[in-house]
Amino acid sequence: MSDSRTKNSARNAAVSIGFYAVYTLMSFIVRKIFIDALGNDYLSVSGLFSNILTMLSFAELGIGNAIIFNLYRPIAIGDKEKIKSLMKLYQKAYTIIGTGVFVVGLCLIPFLDYLIKGETPDIKENIILLYVLYLFNTASSYFFSYKQAIITANQKNYIVSAYTNSFRIIQMVFQGIFLYVTHNFLVYLLIQIACTIINNAMLARKSNKLYPFMCEKEYTPISKEERKTVFTNVKALFFYKLGSTVLNGTNNIIMTKVITLSSVGLVSNYGMIITAVSAIVDQIPNAVVASVGNLNASESNEKKYKIFRVMLFVCVWLYGFCASGVYWFSNDFVSIVFGKEWVIDPIVVFALALHFYVSSVSQPSYTYRTTLGYFVQGRFAPLAASVINVVLSIVLGKTIGLSGIFFATSIARFFTMGLIDPILIYKKCFKKNPVIYYIRYFVYIGIILAISFVSGFAIKLIPVDGIIGFAVKIIVFTIIFNALTLLVSFKTEEFKYIKNDVLGNVIKKVLHK
Repeated sequence: MSDSRTKNSARNAAVSIGFYAVYTLMSFIVRKIFIDALGNDYLSVSGLFSNILTMLSFAELGIGNAIIFNLYRPIAIGDKEKIKSLMKLYQKAYTIIGTGVFVVGLCLIPFLDYLIKGETPDIKENIILLYVLYLFNTASSYFFSYKQAIITANQKNYIVSAYTNSFRIIQMVFQGIFLYVTHNFLVYLLIQIACTIINNAMLARKSNKLYPFMCEKEYTPISKEERKTVFTNVKALFFYKLGSTVLNGTNNIIMTKVITLSSVGLVSNYGMIITAVSAIVDQIPNAVVASVGNLNASESNEKKYKIFRVMLFVCVWLYGFCASGVYWFSNDFVSIVFGKEWVIDPIVVFALALHFYVSSVSQPSYTYRTTLGYFVQGRFAPLAASVINVVLSIVLGKTIGLSGIFFATSIARFFTMGLIDPILIYKKCFKKNPVIYYIRYFVYIGIILAISFVSGFAIKLIPVDGIIGFAVKIIVFTIIFNALTLLVSFKTEEFKYIKNDVLGNVIKKVLHK
């Protein structure tokens, strides 16, 4: 990558990781207060409503990705008029979408009783009122969030991250205090809504300051051909988004119907661990998305291929380490923080860790596909994945239990998007045989499993228990896992690129300041 792309990516990652680390710590503290103050029924209902509203988010139709892709070129050449035109289109679309999400969400109210599998949760508040508050929080976010697109497309996502996570931390502080003092779930939700609205309004204000030309009322509507191209991509992304939303948003609903509502609460603690880890680590690949967009708009196919392999290598190392940590340490963490009664079967933890790895390692392929503008191709893959996931989740959930639902999601994801995205970018962009990717993918899996097993076996030999033992085991596991990974990879081209071109440039700049 060029120095500017490397600099922007590094800054995006550093700011995001710093904020997410604090946010993650706060989220666990508030989760502990939540469980102590309100219990599993509130936790389960919260998880169910979140899944329902995730399903509704498909209304975004992928417009965000389509617009951001179309912004890369005009930003690179400084075409302010084109940027204004695209952003005005984005604004109109998101106003319609926000209204649509709220109206459709209201139409789902009569079906809430059906989704709660014959159980009456021990909740004193009106469950419809709680749902409407969750719905309002989701719908309201659309009316200002379009302003963030131009900041992100300009490789300045660290600004969005700083604002968003600052308000998340403020939200957590107030939610924790009010929950501890009042045990009032309504106040908890109202704080969340207030912080969402204020955060989006402040980001919109910042966007106007950074790009004052966006405040100009006069603009030239994009041409019919450009509008047609945008909406062709949007239609393709609609199917992709719909499939992805069903794939990602149905597990809690299926658990409620096939297993029990209470299982949603138990699994949600592990989901929170994975979300917390992912939220921090995701900042590294997320930080380079706009830079990859710039790369794909200006560099040779060989350079694109080289950077792709480096991204895949980094993701395998990072997510292999994190997924292994989730498997070996989640039960101990839940037992220490929430109590032994919240611990689930290790096979379920393995299924969750596998799903985390499979979905996360696909990020380089997804990033390249979207920044190259391959929206139409492969648009039905997530729909196929969602159908496979629903059918397999019900079948495996009934036959082998809770773990089957998450094994089904991993299988569905890999045999659809996990196959299609690499085929597209290898054939259309790199002009190479995609078999090269799959060989590398499975070799990486074998290496990660072997290193994880050795590291996990080593910590089992440590005779110390409790919080101290937990901390010691994490340190030992971290050292062994990463030392073995370094030993296996230090001679590879990918590692040499990171050492010389990325870390080397950063060190030089620091020393010359």
